[in-house]
Amino acid sequence: MRVLFKEDDDLAARTLERQLRALGHASERITDVEDLLRHKTELEPDVIITDIFMPDIEGLALIRLLKGSHLSGVPVIAMSGGGSYRGGISDVGSSFVARAAVDFGAVKFLSKPISLQALQTALEQCAQSAPSA
Repeated sequence: MRVLFKEDDDLAARTLERQLRALGHASERITDVEDLLRHKTELEPDVIITDIFMPDIEGLALIRLLKGSHLSGVPVIAMSGGGSYRGGISDVGSSFVARAAVDFGAVKFLSKPISLQALQTALEQCAQSAPSA
């Protein structure tokens, strides 16, 4: 699979990149959401993974943007290790965040740290949910 991912934390991004490589997938880290929406990425993604709590764009907003773009058919996996919304709401429960991510269109929500098995299972679920080419 070809996986694009949006993660603001460098250590978490490197870890995810290593996990994807270990599972045999090509990956590219998204640093600029505008480039992604303008289709300026190296990979044509089969799956997009996004963190939820990021300083430049909230993951839920990104999922909504993706679902209204040329990438609307690409399955999305949301992930979070906790954090807070910029609006000042802190300690948002992970079950609320997981439900919101799925409601916004994510196929799966993963809590960080993500195990290799959980990532593999989520990617398999995305492959099954992707529209046939």
